[in-house]
Amino acid sequence: MWVWGRNVTRRILGLLLLVAIPATAQTFGPGRSDPACLVVGNTTYRIAAPGARTDYTVRIDSSAPDIRIELTDTPDMADLVLVDDGATPAACRGGAPIKDVKIDADATAPDVTIGFAAPSAPADYRIFIRSEGVEPTAAAALFAASRTAVRKGHHSN
Repeated sequence: MWVWGRNVTRRILGLLLLVAIPATAQTFGPGRSDPACLVVGNTTYRIAAPGARTDYTVRIDSSAPDIRIELTDTPDMADLVLVDDGATPAACRGGAPIKDVKIDADATAPDVTIGFAAPSAPADYRIFIRSEGVEPTAAAALFAASRTAVRKGHHSN
């Protein structure tokens, strides 16, 4: 029986992201020149180029996170499922507004701070990643920025 709730939301978000994720790449992966991107709703979140203006700054600090993210081994338990075939994906493109996201471990006033939760610890979101082009840190930062935009009312839906 389908009841609207966390599992249905996870499955819908996962399916939507599987459709949207082919426009994903990693700036600091070997041989990659396109930034990591994540399309959520009508907005594209991408890792900012060094020195570029950013819309969101994400700090990674497990001691005091705003959002706790667990990297899971199974897609069934994930809120975000990111899978690629290892081919170099296309760059961020399309008519969606783009929000640039910076990962800064030393940020004193980040928009959001994320921490990676151990499997035995509570997590706000779970991410399943099987990718040669997108690192878990980049995927978590983009996902956290999209969740922060929704909470702050800056999401373009």
